[in-house]
Amino acid sequence: MTSRFPSRATAFTWLVTVMATGHLTLVIATGRLRWEHVAADVLLMGVAWAGPRTRRFLAGGFPLWLTGMLLDSQSLWLFVRGTIHTGDLWELERQWFPAPGGTHWPEWWSTRFHPVLDLFCGFSYAAYLYEVFVVAIFFFVKKDSRFERLCWAFLAVNALGVVTYLVYPAAPPWYILQYGPGPANLAALPSPAGTARFDALLGINYFASFYSRNPNVFGAMPSLHAAYPFMVTLFVWHRGWAWRVSAVLFAALVAFSAVYLTHHYILDVLAGLVAALAAFLAVEAVFARRTVPAPVAVPLTSRGDTRA
Repeated sequence: MTSRFPSRATAFTWLVTVMATGHLTLVIATGRLRWEHVAADVLLMGVAWAGPRTRRFLAGGFPLWLTGMLLDSQSLWLFVRGTIHTGDLWELERQWFPAPGGTHWPEWWSTRFHPVLDLFCGFSYAAYLYEVFVVAIFFFVKKDSRFERLCWAFLAVNALGVVTYLVYPAAPPWYILQYGPGPANLAALPSPAGTARFDALLGINYFASFYSRNPNVFGAMPSLHAAYPFMVTLFVWHRGWAWRVSAVLFAALVAFSAVYLTHHYILDVLAGLVAALAAFLAVEAVFARRTVPAPVAVPLTSRGDTRA
């Protein structure tokens, strides 16, 4: 006798299909359709229907797709954001973390850049996102439960970032250097800032293309660039000193690059670390509750004596 109810795998496959189709419908209806949307959604459905092995990857990695859709749809919610902060954050940074001469570190570095630093910092700024994917795939191949936890933490830290962008929208340093600390210029276009020097060194337009698709200029606080590598560091810490040192050095390079390339303040970097830690602890707490073994009932004798 067969069940009239679909299996969990079939239900999940159809859920993914409906969400991917719904997302495509949304981007078409809002006039935002690009080839990346079609590729991501078709790939998602293909993985869901390909079979149990790919579905096992999707079951844990589904938050990665959700994260992409969350970040991509920011422009739809900007009408609810609060007052945009420009000069106040600029002044607070100068008071708390003054550079030589009483200026700001992003401003100080903007006139003291060097091709070697441009190369290393540009590389880290390009690789920060891929590090998450590489480590996630490594955990999946190793059948490590951290695969699913990392994917959910990635969604959580991005959700924290997007909510903060709406509650406390803040202009990045490059914006202040270009437009000044006055009232926010809502017509300001996204800029690759210091990463343009990396493009010029290699004769490419990677960052120019990447930032041209940025839907939110006023999303400096917190720095998700700093958050991702720090979160990865927390997840690989258990694997020993080689992993720890590599992860910490890369996280430190990305954090420095965020300031050096004038994309973020030190305050943004610190906020990114706090967001990463909060996402990590929240996901770990949820998964710890899921894995707590159920209590085993012990039969009692007629007199309540449990001894054999």
